[in-house]
This record gives sequence, C-alpha cells and structure tokens, in this order.
Amino acid sequence: MSTNRSLSSESQKPTLPLGKQQRLAKAFRLAWTPPPRISVPDWADRYRKLAKEAGSTSGNWSTATVEIARGPMMAVTEPGVHVLTTMVSTQLLKTALLENVFGYFAHLDPCPILLLQPKEEAALQFSKERISPLLRVTPVLRQLVGTSKTRNADETLLFKAFPGGFLALAGAGSPDNLARRPIRVLLADEVDKYPITREGDPIALAEERTATFGVNWLSVRACSPTVEDESRIAKSYADSDQRRASLACPHCGHRMFPDFFKHVHWDKEGDKHLPKTARIACESCGAVWSEGDRLNALKTARWHQARVFEHCGARHSPLDEYEAAWRDGQDAVEKVWDWWESGRHAVYRAKCPDCGAWAVDNEHAGFQASKLFSPWQKDKPSDIATKWIAAKGDPDKEQAWWNTQMGLPHRPHAGKELRMEALLARCELWPNEIPTGVGVATAGIDVQDYRVEIEVVGWGRNEESWSIDYEVIDGEFSDPKTQAALDRYLRKIWRGDNGRAFEVMAACIDSGGHHTQAVYEFCKARIGRRVWAIKGESARNGQRSPVWPTKRPSSRNKATYRPVILGVNAAKDTIRARLLLDAPGSGAFPAGYMHFPADRDMNYFMQLTAERSIVKSVAGSRYRVWEQIPGRANEALDCRVYAYGALCGLLHFGLKLNKRTDAALLAPVAAEPIEIPTASDEQAAGTAPAQVARPATKKSLISRLA
Repeated sequence: MSTNRSLSSESQKPTLPLGKQQRLAKAFRLAWTPPPRISVPDWADRYRKLAKEAGSTSGNWSTATVEIARGPMMAVTEPGVHVLTTMVSTQLLKTALLENVFGYFAHLDPCPILLLQPKEEAALQFSKERISPLLRVTPVLRQLVGTSKTRNADETLLFKAFPGGFLALAGAGSPDNLARRPIRVLLADEVDKYPITREGDPIALAEERTATFGVNWLSVRACSPTVEDESRIAKSYADSDQRRASLACPHCGHRMFPDFFKHVHWDKEGDKHLPKTARIACESCGAVWSEGDRLNALKTARWHQARVFEHCGARHSPLDEYEAAWRDGQDAVEKVWDWWESGRHAVYRAKCPDCGAWAVDNEHAGFQASKLFSPWQKDKPSDIATKWIAAKGDPDKEQAWWNTQMGLPHRPHAGKELRMEALLARCELWPNEIPTGVGVATAGIDVQDYRVEIEVVGWGRNEESWSIDYEVIDGEFSDPKTQAALDRYLRKIWRGDNGRAFEVMAACIDSGGHHTQAVYEFCKARIGRRVWAIKGESARNGQRSPVWPTKRPSSRNKATYRPVILGVNAAKDTIRARLLLDAPGSGAFPAGYMHFPADRDMNYFMQLTAERSIVKSVAGSRYRVWEQIPGRANEALDCRVYAYGALCGLLHFGLKLNKRTDAALLAPVAAEPIEIPTASDEQAAGTAPAQVARPATKKSLISRLA
C-alpha cells in the first residue's frame, strides 16, 4: 500500500516543458562560456548594426568600407597599448571608433566607461543621436544595456547600465564629473574643445580615475586638430608612436605614404589651375591612379610606427630611412619595420636598422590620416584640390582646409611643414672653420640677464648662409669681464678652406633688455668695427619695415647715440621662408639656402623655430605677427635675426656680397682691413652714433666694402 502511494506521488511531480528546459540548459552553458577573444573590428563586423538616422547607410557594419579605421580599432586589443590618439580629418573614423569601442566592452569585456564631450549639452546630443540608435538596432547591446530604476530622462541619457559595468556621459568642463567614479575606459571626443578646469587638464583628471584598474586601463582621444602648438590632439599625437598609413600602388606594389603636396598632381592652362584633373601619382613607377585605383589601394592600408627614435648611439627617422632604402632598390619595408599581427592586433613596428630591436614603445599609439584615405564620393583628390585652390590666401579657409582635409594642425604663414628631423638631417661637415662659398661673416648677439649668446654666420652668393659657430658667454653684460670675453670673441680670426682669414665684419647686439646702457657704451666704443646696438621694431598692426632702416634721423636725435631699429618681422619672414628651402637642385643651391654644421642639436633647431606667425584681428583689420610658442626659448632665432640685420647693414652701406664672395674664392690671403663709416655717413643713413673711431669718406667705404 505504501508502495502504491509512493508511485502515485512520484507521478504527480511537476515537470518543466521541454522548451523551457532547453532554454535553461542553453543559459547555463552560456554562463560558463568565455566571451570570444576577437578584435574590435571583428566584433563590429559580426554584431554591429547601423541605424538609418545615424548616417547615410544602414544594415550590417563592415570595417572594410573604411579600411583605414581598422588599425585604430585593432590597437584597442594590442598588447601594451594604454593610450590611443586619433588625429584625422573629418568624417573618417573618429565617431565610429568611439561607438565600436563602447559596444565591444559593453558586450564582451564589461567595465566602467566614461565618455567625455566638451560640454554636457554635447554629451546629451551624442547620447541621443549616436548611442541610443546604436543600442536600439544592435541586438547584443539592446539585450544588455538599459537601466530600470532611473528617475528621469536625463539620467537615462547620461548613464547607461549593463551587467558588469556602465557608460557615463559627461561634459569635460566640470571637475565633479571627472572625479565622481572610478573607470577603466575613457573615451574623450573633440578634445581640442575642452576647457581647462580649475583643477587642471580634463583628460589628465579623468585618466587619474583609471588608477585602480592596474594594467588593463585604456584612454582613447579623438579629434580633428586646430592650430599648431595650441591643439591638444596634436600634442597628444606628438607624444605617441606617430603611426602613419601606407597604401600599395595597384600598378607596381610599392608602398607609399600619400601626401597631398607630394603625390597629388593636376593640370594647368597657363596660370589657371585645373583641380578637377587632380590624381594621385605613384612615386615609384609614376603611374597616375584613377579613382578606381585609389579605392582599390585603400583596401591595402597598413599602419606603421613613424616616430623618430635614438638607438645604438644613432638617431633614426623611419620614414626618411624607408625613402632612402626604396630609392636604393632595397626591400625597404622589411628593412625599417617588422609586421606584428595576430587576430587581435596588426601594426608595422619600427626596428633599429643596426640591431633589429623594436625601438619605439607602443604604450601610446597615435594615428594620423588625411582625406586621401577616405572612400566617400565627395572626398576624391580632385575635391580636395578644388578646396585647396579656393582656400589659398584666406587664413580662415586655409585653417579649415588643413584641419578638415589633411587632419593636420594649421601652420599659419606656411603651406609646408617645418620638421625638426629634416633640419637635423641637413647638418653638414666641413673641413675648416669657414666653408667654401663664404665671402662675409657677421655676428648676432642676444643679451640675457646672466649670459650672452652669439651666432657667427657666413654669407655667400645670393645670401646663401652657413652657421659658423654658436657661443654662450656666462655673466651679466654690465660686468667688464663679460664684455672683455665678448670683445675677444668678436676679434677672433676664422680660417677658410683656402687659408683665407675672416673676421666678423659687422655685429648687431640686442639693447632691449635690462642692460641697455651697458650695450650702448660697448657699441659706442666699437663703432669703428661696425658693432651696432639694435632694437626690434614695435611692429604695430603687423607692419613690415625694412630689416635695416632707411629713414633719416631728425636734427633732434643726431647728437645722441641711438640704437638701430631693425625690422624684425620682415627678418623673421625671410628666415622662416629660407628654412623651408629644400636640398640643392640642378647644380646650385636656391638663393638664401641655410647650411648648419653637424654639431647643432635638436635644442638649437627648437629655438630657431620657436616663434609662429599668427593672424590677429583688431577693429576689423587682419594682420600677421610673430608670437613666441609657450615654453620654447627663442635665443637662436634672435641671434640669427641680428646676424642677418648686420648683413643688411653692410649691404645698406654698399657691400657687394656676390663680388666679395667671388674674390674670397680666389687668393688665399688675409682679408684687407676695411675703413668704417663716418658719423655723418651713418647718421645720414638712419643710424646715429655720435663718436667714430676712424673717419672715411663714403666713396672709399663703398669701394672697400665691394
């Protein structure tokens, strides 16, 4: 009887429907199944969908559509990478990168994520227009993301919760938003528009919140750049490993790094440009790419570490060494880079050509690309060229073109980048103190509070120049010992290749600092040796005065010693233009080409380029002025300006530079002493020293200078 009751109770136990059992078993298996170890682009290709309102296309995501975006996305899972900077042109890859990184982590590696926008209004807009559509149309995210206990709509828009983490959106202007919570992933968008908060830089503050996550934190910075030396994203890219993308030529297979000014060419009819004919031309085989060729080449995009590095006691520039190698017919890519690839990362790592070691750290991966890499119909080379022609001459349009088309910071008053590495590469060795080609030597002297810096410059035909020496004398200028050391230096005899002796023919000394009177007295006693005290012009409204003044002094100031007022704006214009001159061509250097000796280091060139030309607007007038870059010393630039001013002074008084240079190339004899100008001569010319060591007539002065 008991047995029957037992059987009866057993048969009455509830059983789950077969479908529910299968669902529970599947859920159990999924809970114990690790997430797939795939890269961000693979995740997007497999899971992401595109919303109609978020762009021009909808349906399944395909990374191959914008192949150039694959590199930055794969860097997210690249071993060793913690900071990722993308400085690219507009409508290329920035927003998609942020969206895919968020989707990847929310789905496969959940963690706290902070997405920063310049202002909270921009964060709300980004949430409505980009994040919400992404969540709605992507099934794997729609099932995970969402809060059920939100109190208002704003909280829903700025905070997205999912199992194991959240996405918080915030404006960068509030330190409270940046310090409120620990995070593992920081997504910083439009970083050039971030304000500096009362507690410091927003990105630095936000990255401090990743400290508790040890070795698996990530910071992504995305923006198109703005103005050189002011752009936050440009500075971040400069701190990175500076990756550049290459494309394989469809005709010969050569890998080139497309550059608009180097590789894009178009036809002209006389002085009329025809930008609609613009096409990319291969630097190796010379083939002109059709638009179809370009689109096919975009599928071959690969990223290379291009940062200049020092290793094995030498300085190496991967891009320059690559160009030299392929021109010599070598396997250039393998000589300069190693291809490092797995299912979750792919990049060309820069290696030392001497020992083969990977010489550039990848902790900070940086990416820069122009619209030459864009697959969109409106971004063809002909469209970029048309916009360039339309922008030329208008500073505002030029800045917009550089930022949106090239993905580079705008460099005012220069359509060509002045790279420190290129200047260093131009340094030369010459056997004697004065190289062949020099006819005249001048000196520029910059007076600081506790030191005096001097550059001696040799000048040749058509104002070709050589930096002969750069000297620093420690001590205040008012100290007689400092003046004695400077006087000995200015009397030094320099020897040329043919044995000819050179002296500093003229020198300009800055008198605008704290030792004005001491400079006046020093120069007044040496006026016979053409040692001139100078002062830079006030340059109101960006005016460009002659480098050496031509205005005659008034009767009021003839009797007093007054400095020469140099047109420093014009001098700096000339120097910057000459720094941009390329290496010699067709058997002769361009007029004004500047040579530098092998002992010049990076610091010298940083000082030489320490000022930038900017556009100012006052009362409706626009003009250019030279402005010192914050944090950069400019003594080398000042010395070169003053040395050039001394040459202009000699030319003003009748020096025939080309004739004297030709004479210096002939007889190996000591330079004949030159008579100096009289007081009346110099006062008539616009410089008004009162005393003169030895008189000479104007006629004899000009004949001897020649």
